[in-house]
Amino acid sequence: MRSHLQKRVHRGQSMVEYAIVTAAFFGFTVMGWPFLTQLLNALHRYFQSLYYVIQSPVI
Repeated sequence: MRSHLQKRVHRGQSMVEYAIVTAAFFGFTVMGWPFLTQLLNALHRYFQSLYYVIQSPVI
């Protein structure tokens, strides 16, 4: 009986740890999303400015 109870305790602990790690991962992903969006917008502007310079007429 005691070994069965210990198995349930260990399984419960692993489920709690899994839930905490998963919640932390998704929390950091959601919190990092605005930064990722700004980074992609900055890269887009950078490459657009490079294309503008390449395509501008040289006098």
